[in-house]
Amino acid sequence: MKTGIAGQSSAGERHWQAIGQWFCFRALPAATGLLVTLLLVTISPARAAGELGEDGAGQMRWHDRVTGTYQAAITQQSSLDVRVAGMLAVVQLEQVFHNTTQSWQEGIYSFPLPEDAAVRRLEMQVGDRVVIGKVREREEAKVLYRQAKAAGKKASLVEQQRPNLFTNRIANIAPGEQVTVRLQYVQTARYNAGRFTLRIPTTLTARYIPGISRVLPEADAPALSAVGMQGEYPGWSLPTDEVPDAPAITPYLYPQAGSDSAPLNPLHLQVELDAGMPLAEVQALYHELSLARDGQRYRLHLAHGPAEMDRDVVLQWRPVTGAMPRAALFTEQLGEETFGLLMVLPPELAPQQANLPREVVFVVDVSGSMAGVSIQQAREALALALRQLRPGDRFNILAFDDNVRPLFASAVPATRHHLAQAGEFVRQLAAGGGTEMRPALERALASTAEEETPLLRQVIFITDGAVGNEQALFELIEQRLGRSRLFTVGIGSAPNHWFMQRAAQAGRGFSVQVGDVGEAAGAMTELFARIAAPLAADVRVEWPQAVEAWPERVPDLYRGQPLIQAVRFTDALPAGEVTVSAVLVGESWQTTMPVPAQPGNTRHEGVASVWARSKIAGLMALKSAGQPEEGIRTRVLEVALAHQLLSPYTSFVAIEERVSREPTTPLRSGAVPNTRPRGQGHQPYAYPNTATTGPAKAFMGCFALFIALLVHVMRRPEEDRV
Repeated sequence: MKTGIAGQSSAGERHWQAIGQWFCFRALPAATGLLVTLLLVTISPARAAGELGEDGAGQMRWHDRVTGTYQAAITQQSSLDVRVAGMLAVVQLEQVFHNTTQSWQEGIYSFPLPEDAAVRRLEMQVGDRVVIGKVREREEAKVLYRQAKAAGKKASLVEQQRPNLFTNRIANIAPGEQVTVRLQYVQTARYNAGRFTLRIPTTLTARYIPGISRVLPEADAPALSAVGMQGEYPGWSLPTDEVPDAPAITPYLYPQAGSDSAPLNPLHLQVELDAGMPLAEVQALYHELSLARDGQRYRLHLAHGPAEMDRDVVLQWRPVTGAMPRAALFTEQLGEETFGLLMVLPPELAPQQANLPREVVFVVDVSGSMAGVSIQQAREALALALRQLRPGDRFNILAFDDNVRPLFASAVPATRHHLAQAGEFVRQLAAGGGTEMRPALERALASTAEEETPLLRQVIFITDGAVGNEQALFELIEQRLGRSRLFTVGIGSAPNHWFMQRAAQAGRGFSVQVGDVGEAAGAMTELFARIAAPLAADVRVEWPQAVEAWPERVPDLYRGQPLIQAVRFTDALPAGEVTVSAVLVGESWQTTMPVPAQPGNTRHEGVASVWARSKIAGLMALKSAGQPEEGIRTRVLEVALAHQLLSPYTSFVAIEERVSREPTTPLRSGAVPNTRPRGQGHQPYAYPNTATTGPAKAFMGCFALFIALLVHVMRRPEEDRV
């Protein structure tokens, strides 16, 4: 009997061991996979938004959070009227909002503008009625808008969330009604390597929001209200510890696919160009334009009617050989004050650094926002850059998304073997995951062990700049730059140009753009040619009288890069000369140009606005240097209110005095959709770091219960059955 019992007990042990193995190797992986799938679905607020309105061409819908149903959306179309004189462009952006729903609506539209745009006028039109907007302090403007909205008055509120990202709110749009909002701004054309370029963004690349969510949705409405986000912005992200204003820069409706044949957001464009000099070439890089010429004046418009707002509008013009002046001064009289904009071209010199060895660190963004054509452009740009390396150079590649993946542990010589390894690494790059830039920048800017080696250390950063924590990254670059120089390569149809330009400025470098695969070769060749050329260093400008100049200190200039400085004359415009000097390859260089006592034909509309915008940008850059924000805010407010400009601390508000909606009639808010940048792959779910922790806690709770049940079963005492 004992022997039988023992044998039966051994069989029971084997039976329970088999059950345990089945749980561990079959049931546990399957259950874990199922729970992970459920977690990904539940933490994805942008996934549902990404599915809205793709059931028909031009038919957009928004989700009514009260009824749980989908309603027709507010639609919008835009018109750009661009007038260029010299290097100054005065642009009028007209946005027409149409309420296709059966209820009163508040439209909320996020849109981009050039990072250097000086927004100086707002007007709202309803039927034949036109209301002129006023610049107010930001919080005051919000209060006025809320009061008008609650009272049933038509109102528009335009706010700057970033220097190149704005939000327009239009309250009390009646069913079937159209409301037109017009913004006027001034920007400067950029000059480089013999060409002027004017770039106007039209859509947004969704920005990655790093950090941990600070509050939970719905349940923590008071906490949301405390940070000014409750009911203000319908963004898909909550505030995080790194991006406290995340709801304001993450539109609720994820960018949708569009096309020129059936535009989701139609764009009308007309341009009048008077460069003030004979031109050899005028072109648009990403749109087909019709061109008419009258002497030196050109008129351009879209050749095939409205286009989809899914890529930047980029205009370029090239003066005929010898027509480009080496220096120019544009002036404007505003009241009793005179403002000036100076452009000086230092002479170009042949490359002098060809024999100096370099250490080049390539940092390439392979996050989800780079999916589609962008990752192809990045691979092509990186492959071309590798071909620019010379014997004696050292290099490394850092690919990043949620994590940083270096090709080598440290920089290696640019031998044929190492370049072959790099080529295979580049071919295998694929887009996915979040855009965690900080660890990649920290590693790229880390000091090398060979401090005594006289290498030119250059960091080439290839990205679309789709992040929300820009200010923290600028501060990191300035703090860690050391002897390195940072150059940015903007990728895609709608990159974050403000980030690209400002990061390069903080890194004492410059930025180039690759908007199409065909542009990669030219962009990378230009980048390395300019890197190899000598700098114009210790640049100084001396005026015949005291002026307030921005930027206050002119940076070193790379080959083909002009000196641009905006000034306010403290007295009447003086007669005399302005002197510009620099050091070129160890030699002193100097040039002068006359300053006329009267503006004459050099007078240009918008110079005063450019000066004010330059001063605001210069003041805001002081935050990276650690200056207190309160002092910066006071100085920015003084300039913005005096010149009636949009800024981080001021907003435009336009309110119609008549009541349109009875206050007792319900009013609903609906986000106006943006168009997905051309060529960008669809991103099926929101970025993981901004998801709330509720679903994660539920998953971990279920997983813990499962493990506890498994342990309980495994530890149950065996029952001997005789």
